[in-house]
Amino acid sequence: IVEGAVEPVGKPMGPNARFGYPLKGGFQALMSAFLPHIKGVVETNSEITHILANQHIAVLADGRQFHYEQLISTMPLPELIRIIGDEAPDEVIAAANGLHHVSVRCVNLGIGRADLTDKHWIYFAGDTIFHRIFVQGNTSPECNPPGGCGLTCEITYSEHKPLPVDGQALIDRCIAECIEVGIFTAEDEVLVANQLDIPYAYVVYDHQRSKNVETVRQWLLTQDIVLAGRYSEWEYYNSDHAFIAGKNAAEKVKNSVSRRGAGA
Repeated sequence: IVEGAVEPVGKPMGPNARFGYPLKGGFQALMSAFLPHIKGVVETNSEITHILANQHIAVLADGRQFHYEQLISTMPLPELIRIIGDEAPDEVIAAANGLHHVSVRCVNLGIGRADLTDKHWIYFAGDTIFHRIFVQGNTSPECNPPGGCGLTCEITYSEHKPLPVDGQALIDRCIAECIEVGIFTAEDEVLVANQLDIPYAYVVYDHQRSKNVETVRQWLLTQDIVLAGRYSEWEYYNSDHAFIAGKNAAEKVKNSVSRRGAGA
């Protein structure tokens, strides 16, 4: 800390100054690489609408039901308790309802000019509607439109700070403010623009978070439900922590199955 205050800090600086990123397929390529190694059927585009915790049954939106011995959940903790419903004790429901979060709306832009910047993430502490711009095109050229640059404007919002505008108005404001802060110019063509919403983005660390999470987690363990990941464990996990969380959850289930087998 003292060295950083009295003299220039050596480059690179920060925990993610160096990082790996897939050449093709975006970040999804990391998850897709696991698929050939998974034994069993992977269900995609299948929404779980209800969990019968006492019967150990997961109910899908299309009516199918799956019986489980143990369930690993990565969905947001309040959503998990919501689909369990009245089977959860009142104190568990109250604890889940006491968890708070911040949402993020992503406005993705494809600009018709390459090399807008050499940065990957740019933070804005001023009055811009976005708090950060992720220049995806600098993580891999495959994230760019031909001859252009892809970037994402990230906008935080919550029940206490709703989005000031939405739809096309939100896209237009991001474009205008990107021009204002010098990311690109009014002469640059916007090749493509769309939005992506992340309802659960950042967990809020208030004074009750730890107690509420533990109340929910302990009850779920009695129902053979193991939590894994940023939103299910309600922790501020980066992607590397999330992978480790998945590994830890798998090992918990594996060890539990081994103990049951030994007991039998």
